[in-house]
Amino acid sequence: MNHAIAILSRQVVLPHQDPADRFIVATAIYYGLTLATVDTDIIGSSAVQTLSYKIL
Repeated sequence: MNHAIAILSRQVVLPHQDPADRFIVATAIYYGLTLATVDTDIIGSSAVQTLSYKIL
């Protein structure tokens, strides 16, 4: 993490204030990455491009 990611994490629109999720999403945005996740809160957000997986 760097200063820019820390600041960006506070600007990310998520339905909760979980700092770990915010840092993960902000890092993906900062580096232009697609985030692979099963977290429905992150998948439902338009903040970051996601690749969702179904848990069988």
